[in-house]
Amino acid sequence: MSVTIRPIEAKDKEEWLNLWTGANGYIEFYKSQDKITPEISNATFDRFLDANTPMYSAVAVDDSTGKIIGFANYLTHLNTWTIEDTMYLNDLFVSPDNRLKGVGRKLIEYVYKEADRLNCGKCYWSTQFENHRAQLLYTKVGVKSGFLTYFRPS
Repeated sequence: MSVTIRPIEAKDKEEWLNLWTGANGYIEFYKSQDKITPEISNATFDRFLDANTPMYSAVAVDDSTGKIIGFANYLTHLNTWTIEDTMYLNDLFVSPDNRLKGVGRKLIEYVYKEADRLNCGKCYWSTQFENHRAQLLYTKVGVKSGFLTYFRPS
């Protein structure tokens, strides 16, 4: 499969939203339809295009169809353990029909290049314990941190 990874553009909004909130999309995968409102989705997309906001998205485009089949949303932030900024890969998604074809790996490799370009000394992400398919890829392109993530209760 031939895929191009590129920065998201304004013209990508409808296709990105479909992968983000549509049937079999990212938000549904994480069973979070009741948490992500249209306002949140629109604000998130707008942030990708705002040069003053350190939040980005890259899309995977199937070269044979021109359709967006995946995305990586990432951001940079300060870190108390480094001088350089740190990059956090916030969301990674490949449409179900296009998994196991190297698209996720290409998106992560793109994010790694972006971390280098933006002088981020560290790049990290998290996933659910039960997301074993994704972890098969993650153990090939990354190192498990050994940390658990905790959240403030709602």
